[in-house]
Amino acid sequence: MSINLTPEQQNAIEQAIQSGLVRSVDEFIDSALGALSHRNGEFDKAKARLAGSRIREIRKGVRLDLKGMSFRELAHIGHKY
Repeated sequence: MSINLTPEQQNAIEQAIQSGLVRSVDEFIDSALGALSHRNGEFDKAKARLAGSRIREIRKGVRLDLKGMSFRELAHIGHKY
């Protein structure tokens, strides 16, 4: 079988090999085919978008800077109000 790749596709494969993500072109193709078979019917874009929007809504107003405080101390402060 002969496969024609665009320069971008060839570059992506070469980068994956150089970075150690895969060891060869054959392994790259096997990984791609495996990902494709998992994609069929298992990934729902609408559900993914809904989950993302829920996460963004939950994160509103949440800051991760604890300024040296433990979660227990933070919870105690929260109970005061």
